[in-house]
Amino acid sequence: MRSTLALATPLLLAVPVAFGLAFVMAGHDPMPAAIGVGAAGWSIALVLRGPVALVAMRVTRHQETAQKAVIASSGPLEELVRVGAVAVAGRDVSTALWLGLGWAAIEVVYSIANGFVVAALAERDDPEAERARSMLPEVAFTKSGPWWGVVERIWASALHIGLTLVVAAAPFAVLATAPLHSAVNLGFLRLLRSWRIGAVYLAGTVVAAAVMAIGLSLH
Repeated sequence: MRSTLALATPLLLAVPVAFGLAFVMAGHDPMPAAIGVGAAGWSIALVLRGPVALVAMRVTRHQETAQKAVIASSGPLEELVRVGAVAVAGRDVSTALWLGLGWAAIEVVYSIANGFVVAALAERDDPEAERARSMLPEVAFTKSGPWWGVVERIWASALHIGLTLVVAAAPFAVLATAPLHSAVNLGFLRLLRSWRIGAVYLAGTVVAAAVMAIGLSLH
C-alpha cells in the first residue's frame, strides 16, 4: 500500500494544481492570500473537531457512535468557519475560487498523510489496529484505494470550491450548506459499505458538480 500511495501522491497533488490552472485560464489571477485563508480555515475547522470527539466519546462511550457524531459535526464546523473566512478574505468570485482551492488543497495534503497512517495500520495485527481498521471502509486497505483517492480528491475539491462560492454569494446559505456537507460526509461512509465504489464516487461527482454550478450561478 505504501508504494502504491507513493505512486499516487503526485496525481493527488496535481488535483489542486489542475483546478488552479483552470482558474487562471478562466481569467482569475492567483491570489496567494485567499489560498492561505482557505488553508487556515480548513485547519481551524479540523482542530475544532477535537473537542467534539472528546465530548462524543465521553457521552456515548462507543467509538463508532462517537465517530458518526464527529462526522456529523464536520458540516456545521467547516461551513461556519468558511463563512468567517470569506468575510475576512472577500466575497467576490475570484477570491471565493482561490479560497475554496486553498481549503481543498490543504485537505489533499492531509489525505496523503492520513493515507500513510492507514497503510501502517494495514501492516499491524494488534487489537488497537483492528479497532481502527473496523472504523474505516474496506477500500481504504486495498491497493486500489490510493487511485480511488485521486478521484475522490477531484470531486471533493470541486465540492469545497462550490460551497465557498455559495456562502460567498449568500452567507445565510450556510443554513443549507452545513447540513448538506454533513449529509455528504455521512452518506459517503455509509454508501461505501453497501454500494460499489464507482457508484459512490459518481454520486459524489454529481453532487459536487451541482453545488459548483449553483455557486457559479450566484455570482
